[in-house]
Order: sequence, then C-alpha cells, then structure tokens
Amino acid sequence: MGGFVSMFEKIGECNSTEITDLGALKKISTCPGVYFMSYIENHEPKPFPRLNGKTDDEGILCIGKAKNLRRRIQQFRRDVLDTSPFRNCHSEGWNYRKYFRDNDYPDTIKLDVKNVWVTWTELDNEKDADKLETECIQHYIMQYQDKPPLNISIKRQRERRPKK
Repeated sequence: MGGFVSMFEKIGECNSTEITDLGALKKISTCPGVYFMSYIENHEPKPFPRLNGKTDDEGILCIGKAKNLRRRIQQFRRDVLDTSPFRNCHSEGWNYRKYFRDNDYPDTIKLDVKNVWVTWTELDNEKDADKLETECIQHYIMQYQDKPPLNISIKRQRERRPKK
C-alpha cells in the first residue's frame, strides 16, 4: 500500500463551503455524491490525533454519501444548529451536537460550527456514491486505524473468495 493520499485526492474533483453558508448550500446539486465534513480554524484544518498515534492533518469529522447532496448536507447543517436534544435527521449532525457542542464533561473539545466545512463531489448515480463512500471510509481507517470522529457506524469492504 502506498503513502498518504489526502481525502481531497481520494474524491477527485470537488467543491467546498462553510456549513453555515446557506446561500452556497442552496446551490449544491441534487444529484448523488460523496461528502466529508472537516474542521477549519484560522484557514487551516484542525489536526486530530488518531488511535494509531498518527494525526489527521485534514481535520476530517465525517465521511458520507447522499442520493441528494443538497438535501443531505442541509440536514447535517440543520442538525448541528438545532438546540433540541431530540432532533435527529442526520446521525453525524446529532453526534456533532452531542459530543462536540453540548458535551459538558470536563476537558472536552468544543468545536464551533462556524469552522465546519463541507467538501463534496457529484457522481452519476447512488451506486457509485455508495462505492466511493466505502472506499473513502476504508482509506481513512486503514491510514489511521480509527474512524472519523462523527462516523459512529462504518461500512466495510468485504474480501470475496475467488470463484472456483
């Protein structure tokens, strides 16, 4: 296996915007695609230490796919900005609120939603989006032996036995 490949390289041609920029979010295509949320402070990704001792220098919070990119990304935005503990239209958005915004445990990391950026790539169909999402998550896990902080469940690529 090769060296480091950034998530931007992995998804190819992409667009990015702040998750709080509703005008930009309204312009996102309704086609299928893959997106990831990252945390940016002072125009630089926030490094996150990972399980194997390496650091995710891209500040990746989660990796996801959508049948409709605009709707799914707006669901994340709606969830992270919501003040109700009960709303849950995007599981990673709820995880963000629960663990990084509303967590009152001492010495926890607080992440300001104004610093969350979404990066996405458009694809032709949901099957391609599902495949690329799985590849991206597996790429992240193989590199850091850990999942992105907001991805509670992960997709796995299963090895198939060759047919005899």
